[in-house]
Amino acid sequence: MSHRPSNLRLKVEAQTLLTTVAGPSSMVFGRRIENMVIESVLFIAFVAIVGAAIVKAYEWHQDVL
Repeated sequence: MSHRPSNLRLKVEAQTLLTTVAGPSSMVFGRRIENMVIESVLFIAFVAIVGAAIVKAYEWHQDVL
């Protein structure tokens, strides 16, 4: 029984700490998501360009033979 109040107190303190930390950082988190979406789109575009270049190089190589 003596462990129950201390566990409850730790939960309340942890929840208060997380709420305090999460408040101001939620704006930064939104910016991080936006940056991640931009980076993902750029990465996919880069992969597509490199893939097209590889296909063109392969076609050129086959034409030369």
